[in-house]
Amino acid sequence: MTSAQPVRYAEAYRCGRLYAVIAALQRLAENEHHELGRPQCVERAATRPEPALRDPLRQVGHYLVRARIRGRGAAADPVFRSIPDFLPEAREVPAYLSAEEREDFHRGREEQAALIAKEYPAGK
Repeated sequence: MTSAQPVRYAEAYRCGRLYAVIAALQRLAENEHHELGRPQCVERAATRPEPALRDPLRQVGHYLVRARIRGRGAAADPVFRSIPDFLPEAREVPAYLSAEEREDFHRGREEQAALIAKEYPAGK
C-alpha cells in the first residue's frame, strides 16, 4: 500500500490480507479444497467481507487445532498468530466494499497468500 492511497482503501487491503490468512489456516486444517479457497467465496468476500468472514473468524481456533492434529502446526501457529495484525482498524469488518475497494481487497489477499506460500511452501 502506498502512502498516496486513500485511507478508505486501507481497510479493504487489510480485509484481503485477513481473508488470505484465514483461508490459509482453513486449508491447513482441512485440505486444498477448503471453502475459502473457492473463487466464488473470494468474490463474495471481496464485495461483502463481513458476512463472508463472520463464521470463519469464529472458527479460527478450531482450524488451528485441526491443523495441529494433521501435523501442520509449524505452519498454522504463526499464521494463526498473525490474525490480529490484519483485523481492520475499525471495530468491525466492513459489510460492503466498492468496486475500487475490491481491487485493494484482491491485492491484499494475493500479496498475503504469496507471503504465506513463500514461508510455508508445503504447508508444514
